[in-house]
Amino acid sequence: MNKPDLYRVAYERERKARLLAEHLLDNKTRSLYDNCIKLESTVKALKTTQQQLIQSEKMASIGQLAAGVAHEINNPIGYSISNLSMLSEYVDSFLLLDDFIISNFPALASQDVAQSYQQLREQEDIDYIRGDVKSMMAETGKGLNRVKEIVSNLNKVSHSGSFEKELCDINMLIEESLKVVWNELKYCLTVNKHFTGLPKIYCHPGEINQVLLNMFINAAHATKDKGALDITTGIKQEKGREFLTIEISDHGDGIPQKVINKIFDPFFTTKPVGVGTGLGLSVSFGIIEKHKGKIEVASEENQGTTFTIYLPY
Repeated sequence: MNKPDLYRVAYERERKARLLAEHLLDNKTRSLYDNCIKLESTVKALKTTQQQLIQSEKMASIGQLAAGVAHEINNPIGYSISNLSMLSEYVDSFLLLDDFIISNFPALASQDVAQSYQQLREQEDIDYIRGDVKSMMAETGKGLNRVKEIVSNLNKVSHSGSFEKELCDINMLIEESLKVVWNELKYCLTVNKHFTGLPKIYCHPGEINQVLLNMFINAAHATKDKGALDITTGIKQEKGREFLTIEISDHGDGIPQKVINKIFDPFFTTKPVGVGTGLGLSVSFGIIEKHKGKIEVASEENQGTTFTIYLPY
């Protein structure tokens, strides 16, 4: 009678051991599956980071190229402005000579020469040229100085600067950035600036310029027809700390609420294919975070978007 009991005990022991082994195997399998999922996620993140680094390197190279081009353009612009100034003085001399001849026609020894000179002046329409040449040269000078100003601002924006922060005027950085992207904005946006006198803060000016450029270009892309871009600076207190604030508001398409939490993700974009890289807001978020600040966004579809940048000081 005891023998079957021994078999049952052995059977129960084996069954329990088998169940325990199956349970352990199930746990190991589940753990292995979870690790595979994590590994896949890590590989995906690494690929995204790699792509972002490649794109960042490309953008850095373009920035260096732009800075080099701006530097090279400065030389011809410089001597063109100098030559134009000298040419203006030469033209003044010729006009002075013409005035002298015209006013002294009666006293000329040869009236035939005076008459021929008068006919030549009429033939070449000198009176019209006199009226046009000065305004033409003034407009040319204004155009060259405008190009010089654009190049100067491009140099400031594209220059990476040192690793040390600089004492900067945020309102001035906004002005510089607006000048660089003005050609992008002028056809679709009226810019309204509401600046408050701000204390200077330590920051990396080139990086802050990059953030502002991204914001301004995004506002232009979000506006289909003629709209407005409102830029407001001020000081706000939050949780016992004071921040300089930059509010950038457009009246464009707005951002759908279902994707508004994704807009700072790398390569996420609501723009059509071929417009933008999806890196602008991600890079901007990283720059402001590096400056110990933050970016907030409020948006309503077909009403517009407001980005608020907070910078501690």
